[in-house]
Amino acid sequence: MIISRIIVHQPAGLLRILTDAGLEGHCTGVAATVAEADVAAAASVLMDADPVNRERLWQTFNEVDGSVSADLRACIDVALWDLVAKAAGQPVHRHVNGFRNRIPVCRRSERNSAEEIVAEAQEAQRTGFRAYKFDAFLDEESLVDLVGDMRRAVGPDFCLLLDGRTRLVIDQAIRIGRALDAADFFCFDRPRPDSDMSGGRQLAAAIDTPTSTGVSSPMEAAQVMTTQAADHVRTGVTRAGGMTDVLKAARCVEAFGAYCHLDGLGICDGFAHLHLAGAIRNAPFLEVAENGASSPFIGNPLPICDGYIGIPDAPGLGMEIDMGAVNEHTEELIEI
Repeated sequence: MIISRIIVHQPAGLLRILTDAGLEGHCTGVAATVAEADVAAAASVLMDADPVNRERLWQTFNEVDGSVSADLRACIDVALWDLVAKAAGQPVHRHVNGFRNRIPVCRRSERNSAEEIVAEAQEAQRTGFRAYKFDAFLDEESLVDLVGDMRRAVGPDFCLLLDGRTRLVIDQAIRIGRALDAADFFCFDRPRPDSDMSGGRQLAAAIDTPTSTGVSSPMEAAQVMTTQAADHVRTGVTRAGGMTDVLKAARCVEAFGAYCHLDGLGICDGFAHLHLAGAIRNAPFLEVAENGASSPFIGNPLPICDGYIGIPDAPGLGMEIDMGAVNEHTEELIEI
């Protein structure tokens, strides 16, 4: 089996990697800026290659001179996982290393006021979500008050996370972190800029609540863990450059006993991150916002049931793509 064609539907954002065996690998969510020259650069690596040699292709893309953007490389890597798992007759998470067939869901807030956030957290708890994550553009005193109000509103056993949005200075983050300690929060998510190793280490040492920081590669994950710049890491398919990159980062931090959080639903309407969560045990939740992905091309959107999302057991990613809808939204067909 060799790769025989690459097709991108724009601006629908569907990437198709075709083989001489009649199998296709798919990824939705390709950036609208991806043009024919970008696809041609990727084709110089992919054409006539055996997709089963996915790890070798991943390494080759890492060694090219930047002619293939990280966003497009991520979509190619997802499509290759979809393709080789289909060839193996397995869902991606089992083809990788199946750990579970469903993942707990964390409701990610899009509210602004303290009152709305408290009410939404209570609603998330009532409707079965397993955790709630919020951020609030409030002054420090009001945010500390909100942290206490949140714990009192949902009781002692519901997981709560505060998103720092990488915007807090050290002393402020420490004071807020100590309020999180008192309220027994699950995680203080990205309180400091992702590149601030020394500040992250200072904060992590000063509070009991686990902190997280964003990483874009397995190497960055290793640096965070070895320098103790955070207790958890956060990454995603688009941020890291592919499912392979996320898997390597997750395995790295697992060796340190740390969690690897995934950046929301991500590309492919959540299917890529869902299969990753099914393959790695140190992803605690899949984060879903109220206005989550709702692509018109996906015939089987991911349902939340009793606070969990089940992982599709069809071969590949399990996406049911409506090609009629894709073609309706296709203005340019890039084909190599």
